[in-house]
This record gives sequence, structure tokens and C-alpha cells, in this order.
Amino acid sequence: NITLKVQPGQLVAVVGAVGSGKSSLISAFLGEMDKISGYVNTKGRIAYVPQQAWIQNATLKDNILFGSNLNIKKYAKIVDACALRQDFDMLPGGDFTEIGEKGINLSGGQKQRVSLARAVYNDADIYLMDDPLSAVDSHVGKHIFENVIGPRGELRKKTRILVTHGVTFLSQVDKIIVLKAGEITEEGTFKELLAKKGEFSAYLVQHISATDDPGVQSEIEEMLDDDTEKFMLKQKIERNKSESSRSSTSSLSSQQSITSEEELAFTSHIDKLIQAEKTETGSVRWSVYIHYLKSAGLLLSLATVILMVLFEAFSVLSSIWLSDWTNDKSASVDGVQVPEKSSFYLEIYALYGVGQVATILASAFTIAIGTVLASHHLHLSMLINVLRAPMSFFDTTPTGRIVNRFGKDIEVVDNTLPFSVNNALTMIANVLGTLVIITWSTPVFASVIVPVGLLYFLVQKFYVITSRQLKRIESVSRSPVYSHFGETVSGASSIRAYGVENRFVKTLEDRVDVNQICYYPSLVSNRWLGIRLETVGNILIFFAALFAVLERDTLDSGIVGLSISYALQITGMLNFAVRMTSEIETNIVSVERIKEYAEIPQEAPWEVLPKPHPEWPDRGIVEFKDFQVRYREGL
Repeated sequence: NITLKVQPGQLVAVVGAVGSGKSSLISAFLGEMDKISGYVNTKGRIAYVPQQAWIQNATLKDNILFGSNLNIKKYAKIVDACALRQDFDMLPGGDFTEIGEKGINLSGGQKQRVSLARAVYNDADIYLMDDPLSAVDSHVGKHIFENVIGPRGELRKKTRILVTHGVTFLSQVDKIIVLKAGEITEEGTFKELLAKKGEFSAYLVQHISATDDPGVQSEIEEMLDDDTEKFMLKQKIERNKSESSRSSTSSLSSQQSITSEEELAFTSHIDKLIQAEKTETGSVRWSVYIHYLKSAGLLLSLATVILMVLFEAFSVLSSIWLSDWTNDKSASVDGVQVPEKSSFYLEIYALYGVGQVATILASAFTIAIGTVLASHHLHLSMLINVLRAPMSFFDTTPTGRIVNRFGKDIEVVDNTLPFSVNNALTMIANVLGTLVIITWSTPVFASVIVPVGLLYFLVQKFYVITSRQLKRIESVSRSPVYSHFGETVSGASSIRAYGVENRFVKTLEDRVDVNQICYYPSLVSNRWLGIRLETVGNILIFFAALFAVLERDTLDSGIVGLSISYALQITGMLNFAVRMTSEIETNIVSVERIKEYAEIPQEAPWEVLPKPHPEWPDRGIVEFKDFQVRYREGL
């Protein structure tokens, strides 16, 4: 419940205890909170410096420019004002250094100063700053306030709302707002509020009491003109310290301050931090197939193949048995079925049917169990390895790549690959059974199987080489979509504050377009395969019919009918079989990508052998000999 008016050009500080509503007030100005009643009116462009700096996976310069055109003089002036020059000078790549996803290679103070420099360069009318000095040490904070935020800084003519936990610079602001439980309890200048001896005075005493830096107290005393006020302030501080016995929590500024030496001790190399995602080329290695079969269970995989073969054997035998039944002249006399013969044929035919039902149900069960186990083991191995990966892995690997593996690749292993495996095994068994029927009916047809089979193999091989690589390229092109989406979600408030939603939407659209450009050729290649498979299938039908006609005098009508009916089915079967085997080789790329992350280098094991004796340590001494550390390999 706030009533507040800030005049153009004013510097307003917002103070209060933790949870008093300071950040919520900034969110209200940004329109990030639901308004129950009243109105929020802001005039002009807004720049926002969040409490937790939002950093893009880009260079330092790109983070500061944030899509704006480069003005060299303005840029250099802002870099100096935000105390970034020394950081840039330490880096071989300078401000072209890539800083990693979420600024992972920057300290908290560096990220905050980059975020502030972005806001200053944006040249807005209103600046909303949520505790931007909390993560920097005192002398850097003083430099930034004097050169950026304060009355003589770069933003001196701008409207500024500064949320702060510090008290050092409060005497230099135009107005101070004291918040408590989401309401303004006091409002005025530093001296006005101190004279009231109310909430602000208590806040000031509490802050100084909890701060270990003696310089802060002396700085506050310099702000007071009256010696009596100084004496009373000292008395309150000493009383507060003795009562609390320094048990109160440290101030946020002292908790989060980072020495300048620590800030400068981050990765300083010119090499590109985020390398292009690795893409395999050529055929999928047999080790990938074996890895998938092991994940499903070798015995379960073998049992599935045997059951599929048995099912097709029962199917072929039932068809041949039915043909023999129709050709057996002794089974009927003058058109009347002989009961004994009919019962015999019917019982055997029923047994074949029972065999088909049993084997197809058993194979469906083994495939279902096997593919679920494979998915479970692949996901678990990748999850454990990623969780045990060294920190350098996350420094150099965007989140989108990891999400891509756990998202789309696992989805393929969960849903698409089991469907392809099941259909491929079924269709291969059906094709083999059909070829056996046709060859048994017309033996001369065997002379056509070899050349046509070779033609099928060449078409399939040519297609798989293309589709497999297209799948890899499409998988890689999907990672930037995930990365950009995650980055956009985490920085949504900043993006809306700067009014650059359309630019981020356009960037996402461009990345989705790239992904679709990589995906569309796979659809085209699929149609290419379909046309050629239909053509080769029709060749098989032609020869099956031709040989049946040529040998009409030596073949029974039932056998010819069986041969032709199976030949008409073989086109669809072959098309589907080739398509499914191609789909397996295409989708096995997901297993290949999961396997890659399941084999990344690991941190040291939980337990290192040999273990020290149970009494260790028996002396309080730690000695380092020839000890060296580095952030990661290659540095």
C-alpha cells in the first residue's frame, strides 16, 4: 500500500529491513506485480538494474551494448565510470571475452557492474536500481556512486530510484523512503529523518551496529553537523552492540561484498569459452547399437527376435496349410466336406493360430519391457554422469544442450525408437515370410529376389547416410533454441523493462527457423525414399505375377492365388520395413548423443583408496607440497 511521487531528476533512496517490500516496490514500478487498485504512472524510458544481475551468454561488450549501436566515446566513459576498465585490461580478449552462460565466469561484483553499465549505456529517463552496490567492496561502491549514481555522476540528470542496504551515501540523495511491511513509514531528507528519531534512526543504528567496518561509523558521523547528535548516535550504537552481543545477522552489504582481488581472479583467456556443439559424422558406430541392446538387456533382445521369427513361422505355415486344405480334393466329395478331413485341417490351423497369438503377445511384452529398461538405464547413466561432472563442464556447456539431451533425445528413446524397433522387427519378419511364400509357390522368383534386394539395399543405404546426418544437424540446431528460451525466461523482467521484447522474440524466431531449415530436408528425403520404394515394390509385383502366368500349367490355383496375394502386400511391407530400419538408424543418433554425455569426465570418486587409518587426523597440520590448481583443462 504505497503512495509515492518522484519528481524528474530526483535521486530517491529506498531503505528498510529485509522483507519490508523494497524489491516489490521496484517490481510495481516495472509492472511486474498485479495492481489491485490505484495506478502506476511512469513517464519516459526505463532502465533496470536487478538485485541479481542478469547476464547473457555473450561477450562483455555485447552485454553492455544490449543491442544498441556502439558509440566508442560514450562506451569508454561508461566503462570507466562503472569501474570495469581494470577488469578489461586483465583479459587478453578485453571486452570481447565471452563470459559464459549466466555470467558464470564473473564474480558477483563484476556481474553487477556489467548490469549497471548496460543500464547507463541505455540512456533511459528513469533508472530503477535494486541494491546495485551490495556485491562490490566499499571503495568500488564509492567510485560507482560518485561517477554514476550520485549528484555528480553520469545519471545526475536522470530520475533514479535506488534500493540500498547501505547507509554511506544516504546524505547525498534527494529523498529517502523508509519501508516497513510494505508501507512507507517515513519520507524525507537524511537530516530530516534523523531528527525525527523514528524508524530511519533505528535502522541507521542497527545497520552500523551490525557492520564490522569502523570506517562506516566515522563516515556517518561526518554527515552530522551537531556534536550532540554524534554523541547520541555513539551511545545508541554502543548500547545496541551490548544488548545484541553482536548476535544479529551481518548486514547484506558485508555478506555480499567481494574484495577487488577476488573479483579480478576469474578466467582470463581469449579462447572461445563456449565451443560449437560436437556433431558426429558418418555411420553410427556399432558400439552405440550394442550400448542400447545392453541397456535393454541382451537376453531380452534375443528373446524378442526369436519370438518374432516364431510368429512369422506360424503365420507362413498357417497360410501354406490353408492352401493345402483348399487344394486337397479328398477333403470333399461332390462338394460336401468330409468331417474327418475338415476337423483335421481345422485343428492344425487353429494350433497355428494359437501359436501366432502366443508369440505376438510375448514379443510385444518383451519389446515393451526392453525399451522401457533401455530408456531407464540410458537416462539414469546420463543423469548420474552429468551430476558428477566437474564444474568446468557447466562453465563451457550451455544449459540448452543439457536440456536438449534430457528433453528431445530422451523423448525419442522413450517414444519414437521403441515404435521404430517394434515395427522394423515385425516388418522384416513379414517380408522374409512373404518372400518364402512367393519363392515356395514360384521357385523361379528366387532369381529376382537377389537383384531387387540389392536395389532396395542401395536405396536404403543412400537414404540413411543423408537422413542420419540431417538428424544430427537438426538435434544440434535445437540446443540454441532451448538456451535462448531459458535465458529469456530468467531475464524476462529486464527484457520487459528495457522494452526489447520484440528483439528477443525475433532472435527466438530466427533460431527456430534455423532448426526448421535443418528439419525440413528430412521430410523431403523421406518422400524421396517413398517414391523409390514404391517403384521397386511394383517391380516385385510385376515379376511375381509374370512368373505365375508363365507357369500356370504347373501350379495349382490355390498356390498362384497365395503367391499373388502376398506379392500385392510386399510393396507396403518392404516400404515400411526399409523406412523403419532407416528410422532406427536415424533415431539411434539420440542414443549416440545420450551416450556421449554418459561418458563425460567425472569428478574424483566419493572415496579415494587407500583410506587413511581410523585415527586420522591425529595432528592439526595441513601441509601442501607442489600443489597447483586451475579452473579447468587447457588453462
